[in-house]
Amino acid sequence: MDNPNQQFVDQLFAPLRANFSNPRPDGSIVLSLLDGNDATAYSRVLNASQLSDPQAFAQSLEEIRLELAVRSGSIPAEMRKALKEQDSVLNYQVT
Repeated sequence: MDNPNQQFVDQLFAPLRANFSNPRPDGSIVLSLLDGNDATAYSRVLNASQLSDPQAFAQSLEEIRLELAVRSGSIPAEMRKALKEQDSVLNYQVT
């Protein structure tokens, strides 16, 4: 599907290539990131509200970038710092 954000998303996730599905009945689409062999390296459903709101769309792309970075083991430095500064033990409340 032709999408007005195609070129932007392609640049953001290079060397992967973005593919946008046709809209589903609920208005959502599937964003797939394809490798050089056209195999799907990643895919995510974006709902209609994420597509219609530029800030929500940008946030979705940033979440995808972070997930890909975590999967590849290359977490951004600021994220590593934030994770180190957080408590390493989760707090559980016993009732």
